[in-house]
Amino acid sequence: MPLAEAQQFVLGKVHSRVKFLVGNKTDIPKILLIKLGAVGELVMASPFLDQLRKHFPHSEIVLVVGRSSFPAVEHNPNISRFILADDVGLYRGGGVGRSLEFFRLLCKLRREDFDLSFVLERGMAFRLLSCLAGLPVRVGFGSVREDFFLTHSVPGHQTQSESETYLDLLRKMDIPAVFEKTFYYLSDEEKEFQNLFLERHSIVNGEQVIALAPGAGGNTRSKTISGHWPAQNYIELINRFQSDGPCRILLVGGPDDREITDTIIGSCPDCLDATDLSFGEMASVLRGCSLFIGEDSARNQIAVAIGIASIGIFNPADSRPSISFSTINDASAAALKANSSRIEFPGAVSVDEIWQLVETMDDYCQKEIRRKNHKELF
Repeated sequence: MPLAEAQQFVLGKVHSRVKFLVGNKTDIPKILLIKLGAVGELVMASPFLDQLRKHFPHSEIVLVVGRSSFPAVEHNPNISRFILADDVGLYRGGGVGRSLEFFRLLCKLRREDFDLSFVLERGMAFRLLSCLAGLPVRVGFGSVREDFFLTHSVPGHQTQSESETYLDLLRKMDIPAVFEKTFYYLSDEEKEFQNLFLERHSIVNGEQVIALAPGAGGNTRSKTISGHWPAQNYIELINRFQSDGPCRILLVGGPDDREITDTIIGSCPDCLDATDLSFGEMASVLRGCSLFIGEDSARNQIAVAIGIASIGIFNPADSRPSISFSTINDASAAALKANSSRIEFPGAVSVDEIWQLVETMDDYCQKEIRRKNHKELF
């Protein structure tokens, strides 16, 4: 589709490549993606990356990504090259620091000759970055008032899953896109880490391992850590698991989750502390788990991408807590919702409600244990 006259004025001379009918082209030479985001967001964007590469198998696909979230996509084979951005400076820095990083990225992008860009961030600054860099076709999230920097836009706030919303950017350009699953790719070294971890903690073949992520986590956009499910609830849940049958409990998280993890281990000393693992190491170990329970964080998204049965305790933007569970790669199906204000969230979901979902998934988890034993993952 041709650019609007006002957009042509902003860009100056428009290259002939803008005449591409993207949907029926498979040989666009150079594609730019902008997605700094948190680790969980990049995992949810992985179906977009997969479908984009399938449609453009020979294109150079370059991703602008934040340094702090880079590990989530570092080994993704669908990306040709990365441009690292100082996301901490962009999101938390002062006006001068943000401006300097913005113009550093702008200068770097203007030195390249991209044909098409997808802006997977919702902030206006990223749409402006794509526009000022001189890209002829710019696809992203916008609204009626803010579409000036884009040539093609889709609504940025929808009720569907985030993965589907990213895929809408492809559909906007008539590129076929069907959600299949999310992905998290491991290096060879990370794959081998699983056996080292299991040997270190004397986890034997056939033993059930359940992973819990008790912290709400944080991200580069905000220093604030959202409220988490109470430590006492996790302690009660662990006691139920151990009373129900032999199992090993694995606690995963990051530096921000240290306090709640220590509290849990103080009451349940048999738990394995895995909060010092990198995202890749944690993902490797999760492959041998039969069940994951955690809050709305990167680790929850990684667990779903790895393909293990998952129960997520979500704290959505509309302040209505919900539990969702999955025996397939789909973290969007809500199983329970309760009305509550955000400040009441930590106590809004009971241990009994979680346990009901555990019992619902029990048959599936047992099948997963047998399947993993058959594949000799332990």
